[in-house]
Amino acid sequence: MAKREFDFKDKLSFHAEWFDFNSYYQKKFVINYYPSDNTLDIFDRELNRMYLKRSKMEGVEMKDMFVGNTVRIYGRQIKITDYADCRTLRYVGKSKERTLAILKPGAVDKLGEIITHIQHRQFQITKLSMCLLNRKEALDFYESSKGDPSLPFILENIVSGPVVALELVGENALERWKETMGPAEPVEARKVAPDSLRALYGLESSVTNGFHGSETHQDVARESSFFFPQASTRTPPESPVQLKNTTCCIIKPHAIRDGNLGHVITYITDSHFKVSAAKMTYLSNANADEFLEVYKGVVSDYNALLLSFLDGPCVALEIAGKHDDVNAHEEFRKFVGPSDSDIARQIRPDTLRARFGCDKYKNAAHCTDLPEDTVLELEYFFKVLRD
Repeated sequence: MAKREFDFKDKLSFHAEWFDFNSYYQKKFVINYYPSDNTLDIFDRELNRMYLKRSKMEGVEMKDMFVGNTVRIYGRQIKITDYADCRTLRYVGKSKERTLAILKPGAVDKLGEIITHIQHRQFQITKLSMCLLNRKEALDFYESSKGDPSLPFILENIVSGPVVALELVGENALERWKETMGPAEPVEARKVAPDSLRALYGLESSVTNGFHGSETHQDVARESSFFFPQASTRTPPESPVQLKNTTCCIIKPHAIRDGNLGHVITYITDSHFKVSAAKMTYLSNANADEFLEVYKGVVSDYNALLLSFLDGPCVALEIAGKHDDVNAHEEFRKFVGPSDSDIARQIRPDTLRARFGCDKYKNAAHCTDLPEDTVLELEYFFKVLRD
């Protein structure tokens, strides 16, 4: 349904939550989004009163309004948790269906290219995590395949290196992702679906075909919670973060919103570097302020720097050299370029910030400034923060 089909009073309603760090309390809201003019209001469910009158929101669009997403409203990171009425469920639930995708070990080194393929096929990536599965976790994940004679080979492959789990959102996402992957056998895929991912990146058999996708909606819920657990009592699979001769890179929200996530990663891995860990996260104001504390009083406009991390999800990367003799921290800082993208385009046009940055603060990526801060920054994103 196009925006012009909505009149001024038509709205989509969602349950939402915001964690107030000042009171250390989880506040519960109803967000009403009005597609006709891209406005919204917020109702406080517990106090039973209006929290925010209908207002125009810069940076919040109709494509952002779906369950599981986090939207930034006047500096507050508000998570949409459920549909508040049946009409919204029918409309948004159909156009924003979820599925779970996995890049198997053989495809992970092409992560950037594959993300670009995924986005070109109109999927929105809402969660991403590179992780290592042990045998018990792999067996738990493939529990429904017990008795399958190929299961031992599947398990051997899936624990042979890092995997990347992604939650994808889009219209008819479950079936479209299956179609995007292509037939289970890469040889067949190259014959009947040469543009499919398994045809492009799969190896010789269904075991090493590069990709996994959920079969049913019930599988989506189970498999997504396996990699992205909501309950604090359950921990996700281990990150492959190395913390040795590596450095930290944070791809900023504006680069992701512009559709450049895959391009940035490919630009990195086509050079002298590889991605050894990756994680998508939504920083709260408090988290971003804590992470950037060393820049207070140092940068000219700290608030602009802070906001550049809050306009949507960030993707944290651990960057290593492709060869052991590469000084990852020193070489990657040179590769990223000057902090001001305009200056980078003038004096170092081949750097990452020159190619993908917009200005001094929306400069595509943060990289660790001091070698001694590398482990602290990596541990903050990969061990301290829990989504």
